[in-house]
Order: sequence, then structure tokens, then C-alpha cells
Amino acid sequence: MGTAAAQHRWCKPALAAVTSALAAAAMVTPPAAAATSAGGLWHFNDRAGSTTASDASGNNNLGYLREGVVAGAPGAAGTAFDFRAESGAWVEVPDRATLNPGGRSFTYAASVRLDVAPPVGVTYDIVRKGVTTTAGGEFKLEVAKDGIARCTAKDANKLVASVSGPRRNVANGAWHRISCSRSATAFRITVDGVSRTKTVTLGSISNTRSLSIGAKYGVEDRTPGFIDEVQLQIVG
Repeated sequence: MGTAAAQHRWCKPALAAVTSALAAAAMVTPPAAAATSAGGLWHFNDRAGSTTASDASGNNNLGYLREGVVAGAPGAAGTAFDFRAESGAWVEVPDRATLNPGGRSFTYAASVRLDVAPPVGVTYDIVRKGVTTTAGGEFKLEVAKDGIARCTAKDANKLVASVSGPRRNVANGAWHRISCSRSATAFRITVDGVSRTKTVTLGSISNTRSLSIGAKYGVEDRTPGFIDEVQLQIVG
């Protein structure tokens, strides 16, 4: 009896300690989810007949189809938007703080399919925010003569960085992935995984213009082809 009673007296506090430890373990706070970076991600998988382009980034930067953009075309991944309407088709994403990099690192990119390179003196606008005269700066991705992709950015102090892609014609009827990025003292263009970099220290880039995809705000420099998987990622 004495031995059993002693064991009973020992087990109760031991069991209580184990139970307390298990409860504490269950209450451990899970690690915080990674913060969503600013910007937008437009897959252009919106169904045929849609008038908007959904934003998959979580920042709710909805795009609006303007001047004859057609959703539901075969894409680089899923479906794409057709910008071949001669009326100056473009997608407008209204300005918001999450679309302005300021002094942070950022990348903007798109997949494009073009059949014809622009003639001399003409460029195809793929992505842009702001124009040359816009206060606060601008950034753009375009396709120029001979189908050469080009990235350009200008900061609030009017310092300009421009870099053209490797000498490959992106207007050859195939899909090509083009990205532009600013990080520290580097401004880079990457075409199908091959990069060129210019050393330059750009300052803040922030303006109140909409983000324009597929033409220069529907007025000129229209892109007579297909665009897919547009991304703007701002970090830091």
C-alpha cells in the first residue's frame, strides 16, 4: 500500500507537468507569413468577353481593357490578351501607391508574341508608367527597331537609364519573356534568360499616372500582337 500510495503521489505532479508542457507547445505562435510585396501580377487568364484584368498579387490592382483589347487568346501560360485592334488597344491600371517603386528595388516584366518588328521611328509599348514629361519619373518596357527589346527608367531628378536587350529579334512570331529591373546601382534587361546590365544609381521613381499595358495610354506606340503574364514587383 505504501509503495502504491507513493507512486500515486509522484504521478500526479509529473502528469500535471507533462500536460502543462504539451499545452504550452500547442500555444506556440506560428511564424508570420511573408509580407506581400507591392506591385501587381496580371496573368491575363480572364475569360473571353471580360472587360477587366484581375490582379493575382493580392494588391487588388485591377486592370481595365480599353480600345478593343480581346481576352481569351492562346497565351504563353494559359490565355493572353490580343492587342491587335488598330484603335490603340491598351490595358489601364489606375495609379495607386503599390504601383510606385520610389527608391526601392523593382522588376517589371511581360511575355510578348509579335509577328512584325516596328518600322524605323516607331516603338511598341509593352508596359509603362508615366511619360517623358511626367513629374516624379517614369519606367517603361518597349520593343524598338529590328525587334530589339528596351528598358528605360527616369527618376524624379531626370536621371535616365536605358538598356537594350541582347541582339535577338523578339518579333518573330514566338513567345518571349522580357523583364526590366532596378537594384542598387544596376539597371538590367533580361530577354529569355539572357541579361544586359548598365551601372547607374537611379533615385526615386513615383508618379500619379496609370500603369499602361500595350500602348502609350491608347494614343500611340500600340503593340500589334499578344501580351501575357505581366508583372510589377516592388521590394524593400
